[in-house]
Amino acid sequence: MTNTISRAIMITTKSYKQIVPKKEGAPLYSIENYERPSVAADCAVFGIDTVEAESSRFLPSKVLKILLVRRGEEPFAGRYSLPGGFLRRGETIEEAALRELEEEAGVHQPKLIQFGTYSKEGRDPRGWIVSCAFLALTKTVGLATAPGSDAASAEWFSFGFDEEKKTITLTGQSGEIIIETSGGIALENPLAFDHGQMIYDAFMQLRDEVIHHDIIFDLMPEMFAVSELKQPYETITGTSTSPQNFRRKMASKICSTGQFVPTAAHRTSELYRRK
Repeated sequence: MTNTISRAIMITTKSYKQIVPKKEGAPLYSIENYERPSVAADCAVFGIDTVEAESSRFLPSKVLKILLVRRGEEPFAGRYSLPGGFLRRGETIEEAALRELEEEAGVHQPKLIQFGTYSKEGRDPRGWIVSCAFLALTKTVGLATAPGSDAASAEWFSFGFDEEKKTITLTGQSGEIIIETSGGIALENPLAFDHGQMIYDAFMQLRDEVIHHDIIFDLMPEMFAVSELKQPYETITGTSTSPQNFRRKMASKICSTGQFVPTAAHRTSELYRRK
């Protein structure tokens, strides 16, 4: 048996040497033998905004929002897209994402989770460009676009997802953007590049992270009322429950700070923090 195995190894090794000849000192791989794409980082940035009620008898609403930038350059000049840009020499892809977010929207050090890589031929009319897409979570909704950025302006859009129709509705000062999907695929992309698909994929990733990894707390301030946590949680997960059941659900994940804040109709709410 040993002789048979040894002979088989000798035959295999001999065959490999015949198939893959190697000159002494010559590398088997040369980067010049392969075409190389440009690499970009794109970010789906989600945040929670507070919208005051029209009457003091009601609590303010906590609204899930996503950040879009209006492109100032071709291709797709004037259309909205996710913030992002090209990888520079010496950067990691995460560093490129953070730099672009700061330049295009003034978003500083959000939590980043890579959720996809997009490489379909023709996705960018400028050429062969592979994009690494990140889910980014921020506790602020402030904006500032740096001079010289290829983004003309940045804007937060309210995010809505129709569970039955599987349709995303983004509502901003400039109007509505509707992304229709079927089977997880964006049917029509009203945004630049393939960013309609990226937004759908990012929201599904956000939903999974909130359900299984409690990432909802990365969207909340350090201290919050349970009612403030409930609204964005249910928007993201597509669930609805009573305040009592939600409080029980969160009981093992939050703890009281012992502090209270005034709310609607001269009432107070107890503040909690993540355990």
